[in-house]
Amino acid sequence: MLSFRKSRSRVFTWLLEAALAIRALAFVGRRHTCPCCGWRLRTFTHGGASVRSRPNGYCPRCNAKARHRRDWLFLESKTNLFTDRIKLLHVSPKYALSRRLVRMKNLEYVALDLEHRLNTTVRADLSAMPLRSDTFDAIICIHVLEHVDDDRRAMLEIFRVLKPGGWALISVPIRLDEKTYEDATITTPAARKVAFGETSHVRFYGHDLVDRLKATGFDVTMDAAADLDAEVVAKYGLLLDENVFFCIKPGASPE
Repeated sequence: MLSFRKSRSRVFTWLLEAALAIRALAFVGRRHTCPCCGWRLRTFTHGGASVRSRPNGYCPRCNAKARHRRDWLFLESKTNLFTDRIKLLHVSPKYALSRRLVRMKNLEYVALDLEHRLNTTVRADLSAMPLRSDTFDAIICIHVLEHVDDDRRAMLEIFRVLKPGGWALISVPIRLDEKTYEDATITTPAARKVAFGETSHVRFYGHDLVDRLKATGFDVTMDAAADLDAEVVAKYGLLLDENVFFCIKPGASPE
């Protein structure tokens, strides 16, 4: 059964890559570059299988959103992910990132999700991971916590499975001029869409996210999107509301 599932995933991956490559040809240009796949393009698209253009949308070659391009640039320039031997946990792996991460020779790549996605290796709840403590050198968690009912428990789990000295890249939809807004009585998709911006979100984070992460035990630095160079924003099709929270577990650096 497992062998059949792997074979089916390989076939689907091949077909997906072929479809993306064909679509990307229609978007070839010099205006933008996608750092996640290296494709040079004239404009972005609406994502999925769309061939319609959309400013700062999805990369037509790998389907990377603006948030993924932003985080990839941060990972390249401000972490050791591409240079050192790293045991990496990727939470809710989006294919635009996992397609390259899973092939990187310096990474021991583990991907966790509640559902089966391409390149997922562990199916589990972020709030109760069946993983050993002090195991990972790095964790990537992009736009996940806003979906989690007990986000503080999820943060504690991220902290637990990191090695001392390890780091986590965390990003969420956030309004830095407000406090986090959540209301457990808001349960319907329609009401959540109005309150939190998406039907599956359970909160809208605010500036106090840093305090939540610090309360978990992390040393936290926010890399503000507002500080990005205008030329970088234009070249890579970035958005100015995608802030990166870089969290380090205190202790000795991983060997």
